[in-house]
Amino acid sequence: MKKNTRAFSLIEVLIFVTILSLVFVSAVAVTTYSLRVMTYNEHKILAEHYAEEGLELVKAEKETDWNIFTNLDTSGGTGTTYCIITLDWYNPGVCPGTYFLGNPNIFSREVVLTNQGSNPVNQTDVKLKVYWTEGHDVFDVTLKSTLRVLE
Repeated sequence: MKKNTRAFSLIEVLIFVTILSLVFVSAVAVTTYSLRVMTYNEHKILAEHYAEEGLELVKAEKETDWNIFTNLDTSGGTGTTYCIITLDWYNPGVCPGTYFLGNPNIFSREVVLTNQGSNPVNQTDVKLKVYWTEGHDVFDVTLKSTLRVLE
């Protein structure tokens, strides 16, 4: 009596395992890429929020006293840089890399004020930048505005 039993050969099993592993590796790669893009977009949205918040702080400072505000640019027209965690106008210079804001605590925010016009100053250009690091890449969001005195 002859039994008719069929089984998969070793080659068929190896081909199936190879195809299955390629599918799993592709799924992991797509998931990893999607998570990276999602994290970047989340950080960009937060950076835009911090930039708009910083610009509002600068506008409020301008509204408080225009003369004091225009004296913040001590550069003579090239722009003075301030770090903005809180508005601390008394320490101009390049922002140190040791302070961060936000949650996650990865964002840095700085503003460059450049006066335009002669005595009296009639407008100030504001360039506000929020930047963060993801891995080895540095990303930033920049807002530019021109503030004028209303007479």
